[in-house]
Amino acid sequence: MPTSSTLPQPGPASIDAGERLRRAGLRVTTARQVVLETLAEQPHTTVAELLPHVRDRLRFASTRAIHDVLATGVAAGLVRRFDTVGVAQRYELTGPEHGHLLCTNCGRLDAVCTGEQGILAGVCSHCSPDGLPHPAAH
Repeated sequence: MPTSSTLPQPGPASIDAGERLRRAGLRVTTARQVVLETLAEQPHTTVAELLPHVRDRLRFASTRAIHDVLATGVAAGLVRRFDTVGVAQRYELTGPEHGHLLCTNCGRLDAVCTGEQGILAGVCSHCSPDGLPHPAAH
């Protein structure tokens, strides 16, 4: 089963957060733009992991503000939320459909090309000796 942790994600060069917000019928605010742009650079991340990166660009951003932007993004179809029992919610921008691997060792979420969508269990690229994610055998 071929895998890759480097799937095309909307990056800073390919995302215009303001345009995405307008297309979704949402008001463009600095907080929304910064959170979406940061999420493009930090996919599969938790709010706690996202916060310091957002604060690098928006000094007084709060955890509550990030939660609010993400909830609005999920409702508008701009952001995908991953709810996995026992693991903190993770987020990514919506984009090309792909599968995900939830690491049974550290809880990290990796994007994988498996021909399947959804979340597989296995070992992530950080925990794997060869630096590649490996889904567990079914």
